[in-house]
Amino acid sequence: MSIIWGDTIGLRPFEDPVSDAEAERVFRWSRDDAVLHWSGGVATELTLDEFRDHLRGERWHAPINRRAFFILTRANELIGRIGVFAMDREQRDGELGIIIGEPTQWGKHYGRDAVRTLLRHVFTTTMLERVYLFTFNENIRAQNCFRACGFRPLGAKRRFSPDVGEYDGIEMEITRREFLERRAPISVALAAQFETR
Repeated sequence: MSIIWGDTIGLRPFEDPVSDAEAERVFRWSRDDAVLHWSGGVATELTLDEFRDHLRGERWHAPINRRAFFILTRANELIGRIGVFAMDREQRDGELGIIIGEPTQWGKHYGRDAVRTLLRHVFTTTMLERVYLFTFNENIRAQNCFRACGFRPLGAKRRFSPDVGEYDGIEMEITRREFLERRAPISVALAAQFETR
């Protein structure tokens, strides 16, 4: 699959080959305290070689219930990861996750463009009707980003993560129709096509 371009970023499928330099960059994110704090992760205990093998192995054994991508700038710089995970064919929904791993690229609206580009992709190529997400209560920057992309807050919810345990988070969601209505009136007809299938 080719890169899916937004206005300022591209989404490269996670299954595409990863260079040694790119694997090392993603490894650095997995040990960056600031990145891990906002993403809710914990530092990897793998060595760089183990991490690289794991990352490449994950490409070949990717779960079928996800669409995952690396985020690239127009200059082809790898700056993050994004995806819709736990895609449920019966409920027709999935959970959004995003990390901008390069702190020097924070605040440049790359995250917004990546979210919008991913939503456009999943809402026009899959049967998903809803995408939801969770953020930490204090992650106001992320919440503002998601609101700008059309997500609605649903309120506080108790969550469990294998990495951080239980925490209080903010749940947000957007539906296919809501997203397509924000883009253009012609997109509403596209939404109706999916609803009749």
